[in-house]
Formats: sequence, C-alpha cells, structure tokens
Amino acid sequence: MAKREKRLKKIKNNPKNVSSDDLISCLLSYGFEEKGGSGSHRCYKHPEDNQGRKLTVPKQYPLMKTYVIQAINVLDDLLG
Repeated sequence: MAKREKRLKKIKNNPKNVSSDDLISCLLSYGFEEKGGSGSHRCYKHPEDNQGRKLTVPKQYPLMKTYVIQAINVLDDLLG
C-alpha cells in the first residue's frame, strides 16, 4: 500500500481528528491543485473532476468533520 493510500485510510478511519495539513497533503498527493482562497481558508480543485467541485479547507485543528467527509466523498468519486 502506497503512502498516500495509508494517509487516506487513516483519515477515513478517524475523520474527527484530522489536521488541515494532513488533509491538504492527501489532496495534493491525489492531484488536487490549490485554486486560491482568502484568509485562513484555501480552495482545492481536481483537474479531472467534471462536476467542478471545489473543496474548502480552513486552517484549524482539528478540522470540522464536515470538511473531512466532503473531501473523502469527492476522493471516493474520483477514484471510483
């Protein structure tokens, strides 16, 4: 199992205790690109996402579970 897959599995197993750095690192490893943001929030988008979804990740610890679940759902859709 690759490092990025282990990181994603760890995030899925405990979405209540995820740092923004861990989530951002996971998103970037799967090809997401930063598309701006303001203040303490950053937006990420995957170039192959035909639905045009953007993920917003605030700089806080731990992240609210809703941000993590949203990212997991988008990753699951993209990975098939």
